[in-house]
Amino acid sequence: MAGTKSRTPTQDVVARWLKAGYGQGTGSEYKPFMYVRDVPSKGTSSMVKSRITGRTHHYLSRQEFKVHLQAEYALGTKDIREQYALLPLDDTAKIAFDLGVRHPVYPSTKTPTVMTTDLLLTLNRTHGEELLAISVKMKKELTPRVLEKLLIEKIYWNNRGVKWVLSTEESISAFRVKNLSFFESSLSDDRAVSSSIEPTYFSRCFESNHSPSLTFNEIMTKSTIEMGIDRPTGHALLGLAVWNHNSRINIDDIALTHRGRVLLLDHNSYV
Repeated sequence: MAGTKSRTPTQDVVARWLKAGYGQGTGSEYKPFMYVRDVPSKGTSSMVKSRITGRTHHYLSRQEFKVHLQAEYALGTKDIREQYALLPLDDTAKIAFDLGVRHPVYPSTKTPTVMTTDLLLTLNRTHGEELLAISVKMKKELTPRVLEKLLIEKIYWNNRGVKWVLSTEESISAFRVKNLSFFESSLSDDRAVSSSIEPTYFSRCFESNHSPSLTFNEIMTKSTIEMGIDRPTGHALLGLAVWNHNSRINIDDIALTHRGRVLLLDHNSYV
């Protein structure tokens, strides 16, 4: 669908959205119910290519993007679906009625809102696949009305035997997310893919050149000279090693910067 979705839709318009498959599907064929273009920007929306799903994901807040990074990095994540529609709409309407709370409607209309979950993960577990529904909010956003809507969402998933969790800033690993973001461009950098050097091998070189007295840039310069490549390629290779859990760079206890120091995990330990 070109352009943006109407912010004051009729029920017929909503029906067309659902018929088009928004908020439905799996993997690379999934269509989020809301795209970045559909929501007034406050400078916090993000679009990011996922190596898990092979598509571009749309996040309406910085916090949602941070949760995505954690999900993308976690071992066992098979699928990530953002802005997942809670269908059929009659189910959320009934839950709201049973709770004695108002079902949300689109602004300036009487059209019931298609409620969504911020992220729905498919996880590989020892006993098989498992779904995890995640709602993302800042603590300051948890007003009584927001809590009512979150309760509708929680009951919707509980009725389906799916675990639902609320993620706030307190449940996000600040250093890890910042460092994954530091290397996020590596996931779509063609230089790493086309290089004859394996990411793991380059990370070992970087680790061998590590010294507490050297900055990230200084270690990177030594390593890229040694490997005969440029620094952007080195950064992309190192980032892939980190994302693949094949690097000893500590991403949990210090924020990586180009001019800052680097911590390494013990030998035989990988992030």
